Amino acid sequence: MAEFDHHSTDFAANWREIYGWLREHDPVARTDAHGGYVVVTRYDDVKRVLLDPATFVSGREVLVPGRAEPIATGVTIPRNPFRMGMMEMDAPDNTAFRKILVPWFSGRAIAAAEEHIRDIVNWCLDRVIESGRMDLVDDLANPVPALVTLDLLGLPLTNWHRYGVVLHEAAYRAKGSAKEIAWLQADVARTLEERRAHPPEIATPVDALLAAEVDGAPLPADLVVEMVLMLLTGGIDTSTGLIAHGLRHLSAHPTLRDRLAADPSLIPAAVDELLRYFSPGTTVARTAVADTDIGGVPVHAGERVFLGIGAANGDEREFTRPEIVDIDREDNRHVAFGMGVHRCLGAFLAKTEMTIVLAEVLRRLPDL
Repeated sequence: MAEFDHHSTDFAANWREIYGWLREHDPVARTDAHGGYVVVTRYDDVKRVLLDPATFVSGREVLVPGRAEPIATGVTIPRNPFRMGMMEMDAPDNTAFRKILVPWFSGRAIAAAEEHIRDIVNWCLDRVIESGRMDLVDDLANPVPALVTLDLLGLPLTNWHRYGVVLHEAAYRAKGSAKEIAWLQADVARTLEERRAHPPEIATPVDALLAAEVDGAPLPADLVVEMVLMLLTGGIDTSTGLIAHGLRHLSAHPTLRDRLAADPSLIPAAVDELLRYFSPGTTVARTAVADTDIGGVPVHAGERVFLGIGAANGDEREFTRPEIVDIDREDNRHVAFGMGVHRCLGAFLAKTEMTIVLAEVLRRLPDL
C-alpha cells in the first residue's frame, strides 16, 4: 500500500477503515511516505515487535550491519525534532531511568494521589457547572491532564494552560510549535534550576531526577529537562484525547452513560474498553537492526517499522466485535499502553485519572 500516510487528512478521517483493510489484505505492508517504512497492523505482529526490543529498537540513532554511520531513528515517523527521553532509549539507559521513575508512577503511588486528582477534576467542573454549558475540551479534557501532571511532577501550576497548548500543538505539528517547544524547554530548565537550589520538603519525580546519579555524577541539566518534557508529553496530550473521546461517546450513547452512572463499579472496565477503542496513541515506531521477518514478511536491517496500535486494538482475531464499545469485554488485552520494556510509565495514572473523571462527571452531570 505505497500511498499509506498516517499524517494525511484521509487517514485522520478514516483510520479505522484503512487499518481494517490493511489487516485483512496487507497486514505487513510497505509505504513510500516519509522515506518509506513497514506498516504492521495485526495484534499478534504488533505484540511480537513490542516484545523484541533487541531486534526492533527505539533509540534515536542506531548502527545496523552494512552501514558505516548510524541512521536516524526514534519512536515516531517522521522523527521528532527532539529526543523523547527514555522512550527513545534502549537498554541499559532505558532500564536505568525506569528504575528512577517507576516508584513514583506505581499503582500504590497513584492510589495515594486519588483524592487530589478528584479535587482537580471537581475544581474544573466547579468553574462551569452553574452556567449550564461546558466546552468538553477547553473546560475539562485540556485542564485536567495538564493540572494533574504538573501537580504530580511538583511543577508550578501557573503556566498550566500554556503548557497544555504547547504540547497539544506539538503533537499535531502546528505551525510555530517548534518555537513554542523551545520556550517550554527553557521554562522547565529555569524551574529546575530553582528547584535544585531550593529543594522542597516533599520530594516529587522531578526531585528524584535531580538527585539521580550516573557513574557517580548528577544527571546533566539538559537530560533532566528532556526527561521532564517526556513526562509532560506523555501525561497531557494523550489523556486529553481519551477524556474527550470517552465523554463524547457516553453523550452519544445514553444507555451506557446511565448504566455507568447507576453502577460506578463498572467504570474501571469501561475505561479499559475506551482505551482500546479510542487508543490515545494510534502508533509507535521501531527500527529493525537485523534481518528478520514479521508475519512471514521479510524485514531488513535498517528498515523503519510503524506499529499500528489502533489497528491492533481493533483486530477481530484478538477481540470479539472490536468495532463496538463493549464494557463487558473479558480479558481485554489491549495494547494502548504498549508492551514490554517500553510499556507506558503512566498507565496507572492515565487509568485512574479517567476513572475519576467519568465518576465525577456522571455524578454531577447525569444529563451529559
